[in-house]
Amino acid sequence: MKSTRDRLLASSILGGMAVLAVASTPAFAAETGTTEVQEIIVTGSRIARQDYESNTPIVTVGAEALKNTGTVTVDTLLNTMPQFVPSVTATSNNPGGSGQANVELRGLGTQRTLVLMDGRRIPPSNSDGTVDLNTVPPGLIESVEVITGGASATYGSDAIAGVVNFRLKKHFNGIEVDTQYGSTTRRDGETENVTLLMGGDFDGGAGNAVLALGFSNRGSIKNGARAISSVSGASSTTPLGSYDTIATNAPTQAAMDAVFAKYGKAPGTVSRTFTRLGFNQDGSLFANGVNYKGPTTIDYSTIPVTGNYNTGPLNYLVVPLERYNAFARVEHDLVDNVKGYAQFNFVSYQSGALLAPSPAASNPATGNTGFLVPYNNPFVPTDLQTLLASRPNPTAPFLIRKRFSELGGRRSVSDYTVTQMLVGVNGKLWGDWTFDAYMADGREKRLETQYGNVSHGAVRTLLEAADGGKSICAGGYNPFGANPISAACAAYISRITKNSTTYDQRLAEASATGTVFDLPAGHLKVAIGTDYIRNAYNFIPDSVLSTRDTSTAPIPQDAPGVVGFNAQNPLQGSTDVYEVYGEALIPIVKDLPFVKELNLDLGYRYSDYNTIGGVSTYRADGNWKIVDALTVRGGYSKAIRAPSVGELYAATGQSFPTIGPAGGVGSGDPCDVRGAYRKSASAAQVKALCLAQGVPSVVIDTFTYGNSQVQATTGGNPTLQEETADSYTAGLVFAPHFDMPLFERVSASVDYYHMKIENAVGTINAATAISYCFNNPQGTASNPTFSTSNLFCSLIRRDPATGEIVNVTSTNANLASYETDGIDFQADWGFGLGAVGLSDDWGRISANLQGTYLLNYDVESIPGGNIDHRAGTVGNTLGSNYSHWKGALGVRWAWQDIELGMRWRFVSKVDDFFAGGQAAPNYSYYDVDGSWKINDMFDLRAGVTNVGDKAAPAYTSQIEANTDPSTYDVLGRRYFVGLRARF
Repeated sequence: MKSTRDRLLASSILGGMAVLAVASTPAFAAETGTTEVQEIIVTGSRIARQDYESNTPIVTVGAEALKNTGTVTVDTLLNTMPQFVPSVTATSNNPGGSGQANVELRGLGTQRTLVLMDGRRIPPSNSDGTVDLNTVPPGLIESVEVITGGASATYGSDAIAGVVNFRLKKHFNGIEVDTQYGSTTRRDGETENVTLLMGGDFDGGAGNAVLALGFSNRGSIKNGARAISSVSGASSTTPLGSYDTIATNAPTQAAMDAVFAKYGKAPGTVSRTFTRLGFNQDGSLFANGVNYKGPTTIDYSTIPVTGNYNTGPLNYLVVPLERYNAFARVEHDLVDNVKGYAQFNFVSYQSGALLAPSPAASNPATGNTGFLVPYNNPFVPTDLQTLLASRPNPTAPFLIRKRFSELGGRRSVSDYTVTQMLVGVNGKLWGDWTFDAYMADGREKRLETQYGNVSHGAVRTLLEAADGGKSICAGGYNPFGANPISAACAAYISRITKNSTTYDQRLAEASATGTVFDLPAGHLKVAIGTDYIRNAYNFIPDSVLSTRDTSTAPIPQDAPGVVGFNAQNPLQGSTDVYEVYGEALIPIVKDLPFVKELNLDLGYRYSDYNTIGGVSTYRADGNWKIVDALTVRGGYSKAIRAPSVGELYAATGQSFPTIGPAGGVGSGDPCDVRGAYRKSASAAQVKALCLAQGVPSVVIDTFTYGNSQVQATTGGNPTLQEETADSYTAGLVFAPHFDMPLFERVSASVDYYHMKIENAVGTINAATAISYCFNNPQGTASNPTFSTSNLFCSLIRRDPATGEIVNVTSTNANLASYETDGIDFQADWGFGLGAVGLSDDWGRISANLQGTYLLNYDVESIPGGNIDHRAGTVGNTLGSNYSHWKGALGVRWAWQDIELGMRWRFVSKVDDFFAGGQAAPNYSYYDVDGSWKINDMFDLRAGVTNVGDKAAPAYTSQIEANTDPSTYDVLGRRYFVGLRARF
């Protein structure tokens, strides 16, 4: 090579974006030469092999399969695959992921699924290390490879549940434009996608450059647009406001009877201890729908019936997305057998969440929920004055709750910017030895702007002013009913907050692979390498949030790093690790009777973390080809996950998790008289425990809790240790190659897997703490003596004035263990129609079946605690649908330039883990698509998803929108049309 060219190339690599200049010239070289079988790195191994066979189960999805589904985000297709349990998706609003797209293998948590791009790490998006799939350039995806089970010996931490590896197109010559439009048949949720791909060889074929530009857009849909979710999210806090009785200072029954007699109600209709009275616009009162005179529109429609406000229709059912991305890659020969390369990835997108107007959360000054209002506030309605005057202490302040509809809904807008620059060299050393060395620097920045926050201090100032705040802002503030508010008062109490998050990742890795020596059965190949990884996370909340001034309840969210509207503390921290690893592919024997081949693959990695110290991971996989048609495979791996920055260093904060409504055992507040706990054989013990926890005796026999959420205290723990996992697989691969046209392309595999994770980082979530305090939903005695000193009960704090739960402690600890096993199966079959008596001129048929049967999914929340058997159930958190059977069958017919396809997706029935009974029956969805290669330049495609327009099932302990919107289709029938042009 000439030194001048070398210098020019080195300059272009360091510059990175020189690919733009290359791609803009017409000097693209055509692809020439014969196709050779190349050695390929299989996901799950560092050693290249020609046969592309793996000792562990791998599922590969091609780029065309992604296009055939018509999705704008790749997680949509992956989440229909049997190995995944859908979690944070486009339909995750409350709880939500701020527009992110995450994947979760085996339902073991998004933070335990490692996402790679060309075998390399991508900058994480959350403090728990989760990767957002929106950062992967969709136009460049060549295939997606999924391996389940521990892979830490190969890739390091976070690969406990498995690996999702996006393979990108390395070489591209020409120009390709791809456009697509989609919509539901209800004319909402529109999607748009445009991709421009340019690339070509240069300098006589010594170099290649690729540039991909993309734009994606997804329109939002609200819950109110679908029947299943139009009535959901019941809340006792309404925009009308309510007077909440303080049990120790309740009005007299005579006063209550006198007030309701004016409304034509008989004495005793409303008890003096009734905890919540709402306000009508004329100043009159209503109780649980009795004498209700307010609005009856969709969001108010449930108040006359239940007394609760219908928050659901105001929420997003599908969160919006607007995304721009650019990816550039250039590579060039430096010297003989050595190539330099550089790539740059840029993604910018905006998404967010939308909730009902802000309710008043815990008062930081008093510990009560809501606001304490002076008895002589000038806006107090006459009928309420009558009740207040009858109290034992008539001049004491009284408690009201209020939803601030005057300010509109709670809306968050998250702006993401993700960049990663990577430079490296690879090539041949000697013989078949190759090497690769690279450095990468990536950053994700997120700015979250929140609208609809309310200043607790400002509201309290207006309420406590002698004139009701008229001297502070025009008209003052009247909380009794849905009253108009002046622009000045709205500006006085509202707060727009901005939170900033930065995640930096630096990588460096050097590796080599090749043959050490020959054995009688073949080459003994090894791979060795070393790497360095540093992750730094910095979260800066708005000062309004960090000072706890806002009263807005947050988006309920247990996932670390996803910020709601709640009070937040800054979080800053970093982790780094130095690692060395090695792998050996050992051919044991070959060409013996019943032993065509027997190979052993061994891997080991030593990691030295600045947080947990040194840890080792290892694996051993075997591959026994009995005959050409039948192979036995399996293996064992020891994997780890080091605690993330957020898990280690998160400051104490608040979340508002869902506990569900009072109903079956395990749902709602057990002290609620409407629930199963208070009606069970242990009702007397439950009542005694409720009293001991702080429910006032005056309301114990009428106590209800109208909300489905509670406040929880969350936080990190710098003493956390690593999670560990043991994984086993054993399976058969059948590829007979029959000498019959109908069966010459048949292959199938079946694999058993078993995974056990111990020392898992987590929290005792609010629903678990509350239900286990009163004995868990499976009936096992988690607190047999109903003692307040029980571990679970010690995490719960109640308001002594109202008896309501005001906080549940949920800080991080090495607590849980997960154990799951099941059977994966896959089959492929293809044939020309001549094999069935027609003619191959009529085309060919291909079919693919993927499925899994979940045998067990057991969770032990604390060491030595109760074991929850969750297989065949669904819970009330994202990623908790553990159906026994999941499968997908795709059949395609290809004839000349036309292809037609049909896909069947299946999810077996699940029971409601908390409320009992069936949550959803067996569910099947059907999709169709087709494509037409018009000519060498243009391809046309179209498809319909959920052809039967099947609605999602509704169940009691739902996640959101009365269902599990990540697993079941909440959009209904939808279509897409796409056009691809090549030049």
